[in-house]
Amino acid sequence: MQTFRTADSRTLSYETKGAGPLVVLLPGGPGLDPATYFSAVELPGFQRLIFNPRGTGKSDPPATPEGYRIAGYVDDVEALRTHLGHEQLSLYGSSHGASTALAYASAYPERVRSLILASGPARMDAAFIQDLDKVHQHFKVSVSDGPQRLQGSEEAGPRMRSATTEQDRRSAMRTMMDTYIAHPNADDSVFLDRLATAPLNFVAPGTMAAEMMGGLDLLSDAPKITARTLVIGGDLDVRVPVQHLQQIVQAITGARLVRFTESGHLIHVEALQQWKQVVSDFLQEY
Repeated sequence: MQTFRTADSRTLSYETKGAGPLVVLLPGGPGLDPATYFSAVELPGFQRLIFNPRGTGKSDPPATPEGYRIAGYVDDVEALRTHLGHEQLSLYGSSHGASTALAYASAYPERVRSLILASGPARMDAAFIQDLDKVHQHFKVSVSDGPQRLQGSEEAGPRMRSATTEQDRRSAMRTMMDTYIAHPNADDSVFLDRLATAPLNFVAPGTMAAEMMGGLDLLSDAPKITARTLVIGGDLDVRVPVQHLQQIVQAITGARLVRFTESGHLIHVEALQQWKQVVSDFLQEY
């Protein structure tokens, strides 16, 4: 793992794998372990840089929980670009990482070469909630144990927030993750077990949720984005409805949406081979 110091004396970290043109991977969560989150990802012909956002890996946490607002994550991506000495970055963001990538590309449009946004919210307004309810209904009728898993996930949220031990928080988190993959096989279940037992930052998600539910709107500046943009999402994603992703596509000139009809939230795990083809083809177009 490599580390560097930012202009304001914070330590950030990352690791690189493979060779070829650089692609920066921004993980979801926030607060999930980046190395575990992207452990299944391969992109032959590209160098993958797995970035550890603040409070994960060997990256310093912010001084206060408010430092986990989206602006802080944007600052860290710009610090990474400066450290690397690149004029532009190709960014792949998943879930919260996609929200970060969207915000960064809006703030620094000239610094982004290619942009891939996977299953990340731009805002959580009334329309988002309505679309989420539609996906939940679709999940219930399309997945054999969908109703049970959804109920368990909904009950896990309050359990995680009220837990008094780390073991209880992790147990609730693992139950919540049962809906991250729509049709899990044995390997997917092992992956989710590993993700739930890897290092977890339990502070960051609370700040993120409060900011999103408090009215954060990343769509308002999205028209500033000039990078080639691909948006991907799963039709069975009960965290970020694919209908919501269409709004992001409409806000960015030239952006396009690819839907994974049988996938949930973690496309790069559940539909790895199709994901690899779609992402590689897009990156090679330039």
